[in-house]
Amino acid sequence: MHEASLVSSLAENLLELKRREGGRRIVRFKVEIGELSGVDPEAFRLAYEVLRESLEDLRETEMELSLVPARFQCGNCGQSFSGDYLAECPGCRSLEKIVLSGEELTLREVELEV
Repeated sequence: MHEASLVSSLAENLLELKRREGGRRIVRFKVEIGELSGVDPEAFRLAYEVLRESLEDLRETEMELSLVPARFQCGNCGQSFSGDYLAECPGCRSLEKIVLSGEELTLREVELEV
């Protein structure tokens, strides 16, 4: 489960941010997970819950997960569309596409109590 190592890295980043900004505690934070990222949101949530119990600085911290849908732009006609890596453009049927969103794993917002 690679989600555990991702959550461990996230925790390190959060604790470093808290230290750097002089925060007393981390209140909440938001993570965006793209549907093409290969990260299972439920496994990520579970890994965070387990880690949170072992780190006093995160015990009362709230995590909000936001799922980012996959969006592509056709490399042939420019039309934007949803789908997966195998999807063809609904306009011109081309398989040539650029990923616009859906691959991210981003720490988007952090609320600190100072």
